[in-house]
Amino acid sequence: MSLSEMVQNFIPDKSQIYLEGLLVNRLPMAAVHEIIRSKRRQLRIVSAPNGLAVDQLIGAGCVTEIEFYFLGFMTEQGFASMQRFRSATETGTIQVKESMGYAIVMALRAGAFGIPFIPLPDFRGSDLLSIRTDYREIPSPYNTNDIVITVPALQPDVLLLHAHSADERGNIFLDEPWPNFTLTTAQACHNVLVTVEEIVESNSLSVHRITIPHFLVDAIALVPYGATPTALNQRYEVHTNHIAVYQDAAKTEEGFVKFMEEFILSCPNQEEFLKKIGLPPSWTKLQPKNRREEKNTS
Repeated sequence: MSLSEMVQNFIPDKSQIYLEGLLVNRLPMAAVHEIIRSKRRQLRIVSAPNGLAVDQLIGAGCVTEIEFYFLGFMTEQGFASMQRFRSATETGTIQVKESMGYAIVMALRAGAFGIPFIPLPDFRGSDLLSIRTDYREIPSPYNTNDIVITVPALQPDVLLLHAHSADERGNIFLDEPWPNFTLTTAQACHNVLVTVEEIVESNSLSVHRITIPHFLVDAIALVPYGATPTALNQRYEVHTNHIAVYQDAAKTEEGFVKFMEEFILSCPNQEEFLKKIGLPPSWTKLQPKNRREEKNTS
């Protein structure tokens, strides 16, 4: 389906969304922009370390709660802090649920297993238990002298990710060294929504190349350069100039509003956004094609 249909059909207000991607690689930015255009509100976000997507959603007023363990990324100018997130946190306009990576990973694993909680090794040396009242200390059922920490399962309404390829049946392929946890996250979430660079013929993906099998996937949208301005491993690099423009604009509320109007709200779709930001000339060589079209034209 189209990207707009995907958002309209599967992401109502108050949805809990797990945002895939890492730092400035493979963030589902086209889908994030469509959520902003659709004026979704009161979203609850669970985030991998993908600060750019979170910052834009928060600044646009889409988010009421964020659960995370790291927000930010490195640039040529140094560490990029997320200014709209910081402002919303300081003013109390969003609820912040800080955690650590291992706890969120295990909470999603519990969700995939269909169990209500999962134990973790004791981490009472940190302050995390003082800010996460839903994390509990219990004696081990096998040795009461041992303490374990339990975290509740995470089963978000939606997993939102950008991938390299999908076949016509809906099998998803990520061309990355360690895609395995993405499958666990897909098993934990109620709906799996994927934007992809290309759609290939059925059976062209061998079993060993499938990251998420079709029976876990609810909707796919063909969106070339759907991670832009972040990178996609093996396909294209970070659009550093555009990210620098955003970082400068997001320092103030006025600058952010102007940025949103110019680059997102005034662009009805991903194609217009790409024209607006001006792709580097070298990227035209990497533009993915639908392999069915290649076959027909040959």
